[in-house]
Amino acid sequence: MNESKAIRIGIGAVLLIVAFFAVRGFVIDWTIIPPGYTGIKVNQLVDRGTSSADIITGFVFFNPVQTSIIKYPTFVQRVAWTHNLQEGNPINEELTFNTRDSVPVNVDVAVSYMLDEKKVPEFYTKFRADRIDSFTHGYLRDTARNAVVMIGSEYTFDEINGNKKEEFLSRLAKELDSRVNPIGVGIQQFGLIGALRPPAALAEAVNAKTKAIQDSLKVENELRTTQAEAKKKVALAEGEAAANRALASSIDDRLLAWEKIKLQREWISKWNGQMPSVTSGENTGMMLSVPAPGRK
Repeated sequence: MNESKAIRIGIGAVLLIVAFFAVRGFVIDWTIIPPGYTGIKVNQLVDRGTSSADIITGFVFFNPVQTSIIKYPTFVQRVAWTHNLQEGNPINEELTFNTRDSVPVNVDVAVSYMLDEKKVPEFYTKFRADRIDSFTHGYLRDTARNAVVMIGSEYTFDEINGNKKEEFLSRLAKELDSRVNPIGVGIQQFGLIGALRPPAALAEAVNAKTKAIQDSLKVENELRTTQAEAKKKVALAEGEAAANRALASSIDDRLLAWEKIKLQREWISKWNGQMPSVTSGENTGMMLSVPAPGRK
């Protein structure tokens, strides 16, 4: 191959590459829809909406002049709406509602949801958004707030702060799911972040009530302990009294005589064989009367 031919081939290759990228930019393009995402083809020239036939995955070629590709995540999405500027968006996004007994309550909530892959075209047609965040912090938040206001008004503060809290949250999750499921969104979880926040005066009253209940339980437990100890002492005393009565009833003359013999045997076993140096008689301290020497 001569030098001029090599130059022509090189120039041709460069022109081919330039032409390829020119065509790629204006006639054909491609993209990749990774796992966990679903893409839809949107016709930019004809506003005919989208359908299930427009769902795409994997490696996709398209005409960028006529078609745009919108990607949506189909894995679980989580959002937190709180008054804490360090969590979620750096603004106060807490939800507020009034209970049945007219107590204003602020709450921080967390919601987890998923898009139904088969309904992504309808989802796009309804919201016309290429970013899932637009839906999350717009439509979904408004729907969740409306559900909280509606269901929260059916409970008193003591109920949702006490034994009906789980029921309250379960109803909220079901209500929110029923409202967004038709558009291809499934609620996976709905929960509170932290405690309910009533007005300061009510919060102090609730804390005082809680402390009173705890103190009452403490006193009740101490009383039970004292009663148990008293019963134990009574039982011990009654047992000792019964034992003493049994012992007293078993003592008679024969038992006393036997005990005296036992003591005499013990004294004899310790005697060294020498006669006492004192005369016998009263107050000698001897257990037996020993005759003096020479006497019979």
